[in-house]
Amino acid sequence: MKVYRCPVCHKVLKMNNNTYQCENHHNFDISSRGYTNFLLANQKHSVNPGDSKEMILSRVKFLELDYYAFLRQEILKIIDKYSIEKDFIFCDLACGEGYYTNYLHQSLQKKYNIVTYGVDISKYAIIEACKKQKSNNLSNINYCIGNLMNLPYMDETFYFMLNCFALLDEKEFYRVLKDKGFFIRVLPDFDHLYQLKEKIYDKVILNSMKEKKLKGFKLIDEIHIKNNITLKTNDEIMSLFKMTPYYYKTSLDSINKLNQLNSLTTIASFVLLVYQKEKF
Repeated sequence: MKVYRCPVCHKVLKMNNNTYQCENHHNFDISSRGYTNFLLANQKHSVNPGDSKEMILSRVKFLELDYYAFLRQEILKIIDKYSIEKDFIFCDLACGEGYYTNYLHQSLQKKYNIVTYGVDISKYAIIEACKKQKSNNLSNINYCIGNLMNLPYMDETFYFMLNCFALLDEKEFYRVLKDKGFFIRVLPDFDHLYQLKEKIYDKVILNSMKEKKLKGFKLIDEIHIKNNITLKTNDEIMSLFKMTPYYYKTSLDSINKLNQLNSLTTIASFVLLVYQKEKF
């Protein structure tokens, strides 16, 4: 099955040696790390769009501590609950550094014949995802750099899709999902990281819930999960802080307050919305 489509002309891309090429001779090379860059120059708002290298490395450092392991285990349960196919293609849209992508693939391949795709706009994130894939000796995972509003995938390709904490494009997500396929959307719940925010803000504002209704998708499940996590060092606290949007919106005085802490217990809470594609 041909999965990738040309982001320029939308024709199918075929692999020839280490290059993807369409019938109009648009070429996209597979890098030595294993990923392909499908991000067009006119889709960039900076030299290196997406999360910065510092943000990605902080995320890698924090996530490797597995404080969020309960979230990826819940995602795995959802896929097991709703999957009626043994062979399917899975995609992590805005996959970041691959913490969820690689784990889910490694777990699911024990039970399913699965091929996995991951896309993110951040080059630094995709590099880290490929590193982890290689260190875990995982095959059948395909990472690329791309834009969620111009996904480099053919129509109706994926049976399961995941989107964690990222923006989405309803039309594009609908286009690449198979009929009756499933889409899992993960969002921070209203009290996510409440105690961390107490340390940096005079008044904590609870997270507001995004609009749940998506055109072309039926909401079939809503799951709320939470855990109290205790960060044991200042390095752990700052790694978590630097991977959040708060890092770029917080005063130096508040950052200095966090730098004085050697431990912190905070709630980590998420809402998982499960959708199934339906006809318009």
